[in-house]
Amino acid sequence: MNETMKKKIWYLIYIAAVLIFVLIPFAGMSVAATNETTENKELVEFPELRTDGTWNPHFLGELGVYFEEHFAFRQELVAANALLRGRLLGVSASDQVLVGKDGWLYYTGTLDDYLGENQMSEKGLLNAVSNIGLMQQHIENRGSRFVLTIAPNKNSLYDSNMPSNYLRGKDNNHTRITSLLEKAGIHYVDLYEAFEESEECLYLKGDSHWNNKGALLACRKLLDGLGREYDTSSYSAYEVRKEHTGDLAEMLYSVAVEPEDNIYYDQIPIYAYVNDVEDVEEDWIETINPNGQGTLLMFRDSFGNSMLPILANEFEHGYFSRLVPYNLGNLDQYHPEYVIVERVERRLSFFAEQPPVMEGPVRVPENLTAAATDTTVSLKEDGSWYVIEGKLDSEFAELDSRIYVSVRTADGTAVTYEAFRTSTVEEEGWNDDGYKLYLKKASLPQGAVHMDIILVNGDAQTLVQTEEFQIP
Repeated sequence: MNETMKKKIWYLIYIAAVLIFVLIPFAGMSVAATNETTENKELVEFPELRTDGTWNPHFLGELGVYFEEHFAFRQELVAANALLRGRLLGVSASDQVLVGKDGWLYYTGTLDDYLGENQMSEKGLLNAVSNIGLMQQHIENRGSRFVLTIAPNKNSLYDSNMPSNYLRGKDNNHTRITSLLEKAGIHYVDLYEAFEESEECLYLKGDSHWNNKGALLACRKLLDGLGREYDTSSYSAYEVRKEHTGDLAEMLYSVAVEPEDNIYYDQIPIYAYVNDVEDVEEDWIETINPNGQGTLLMFRDSFGNSMLPILANEFEHGYFSRLVPYNLGNLDQYHPEYVIVERVERRLSFFAEQPPVMEGPVRVPENLTAAATDTTVSLKEDGSWYVIEGKLDSEFAELDSRIYVSVRTADGTAVTYEAFRTSTVEEEGWNDDGYKLYLKKASLPQGAVHMDIILVNGDAQTLVQTEEFQIP
């Protein structure tokens, strides 16, 4: 066999091997199609060749999408690609995960805070603080103790393993809002200082959250902020086990994710679930502990998952909500002695975007003047509530304006409420001149009702819009 013939044979072997490798995902669909995924999405179904009695013109395109999501060994091949790119090249195969140094992973949703880019305006931050202040006032007027805390982004505390091409900015929403919270008298528990003082790393390499020891530190700071005593010897015994699979690692490496070390305390849970609970990710969880003291209502996000077992052990009754917007009607239903609001740093705009469901405090307008403005107002039903909302005329709204809504009925009776200040993302960017007021349906009588929108700038109170609505 001459040299030319040998080369042709090797070429054919090479082409056959490539074709076999390429065809495996397609041919394998008959026995090993991908019908489940670790990604947070629903897989498409096989497309119909005919729809409504006619040929489907999008069949081939839809068939291509179906193949992309269902080809055989998809998760294994995706995981292999991510491992090769992440471990060898330091490049992420997911737009949600940033590959750092020494195996550290970071959530890309925190980059704006880290770089100090695309941050809230000063008015937007003041809107958030104003809304938190109204919420605190509402809670404390009902006899509950209130604390707010912010769960730090991972790279706000541990940035030494961030890729060197990302330069940390000087200011972001958190650094700017802290002084505003203090000035407004918000009962704020600062976790940044507590975590920075610790010599241990209290976050997980492959996760966006703190480890169980970090959760314990956060809980103890919150209990201090609530004036609650706790046994300092509790949770003194623990072990380190390689059992935790991080959320970022799962997003990036899928089925190839490797567990990492986490702290596991010897403390025996003495609380029990009251409602049907499968895991701590659920939106509403009720707990009971006959040996605990008092009632806690906690509004939380995913950082509260590892805090829940610790706090549930401290209180006789615990109510833990991930539902948004926050429903402060729970105060009247459960009468908690303590209320905690926890929100992650990257979502601080939430307080300006989604104010809690509660009636605004009653106010007394004084020395009203009137002005013709482009302020808008609308009314809609939302369950057992009416929602009054709109946009102020930006030429009249100042940095720290407050908004009153005066409800006038046909008999001349008027009740005035303070509304929340809201921020929304529009095509042109942030609009920080919105307002929203929740009113219980029982607060509005049937018939014609006038809504007077009053803009409060310092001592000046100006009627900027009036609208009549028919209440059924």
